Amino acid sequence: SVVVIHIANLKFGDPIEVDPGTTVEWVNDDPLAHTVTAADTSFKSGLIEPGGRFRHRFTEAGRHDYSCEPHPFMKGAVVVRGRE
Repeated sequence: SVVVIHIANLKFGDPIEVDPGTTVEWVNDDPLAHTVTAADTSFKSGLIEPGGRFRHRFTEAGRHDYSCEPHPFMKGAVVVRGRE
């Protein structure tokens, strides 16, 4: 499955919770380029231009924090539920 996060108003929004194997897609709705860069560098989008998209599939349970390199005050998180 795919869960979409809209980047808007220089924000990623609240942390989201997903099941293992979920693909998260970030859509840049801002007029500025952003990145989606994991705190542990496990994923890194490069610059996402306005209207651009980036996808990453999450398989590891736990909290995956990320931020935007050009705008480090922009922070987000994907929480992957543990397997039961």
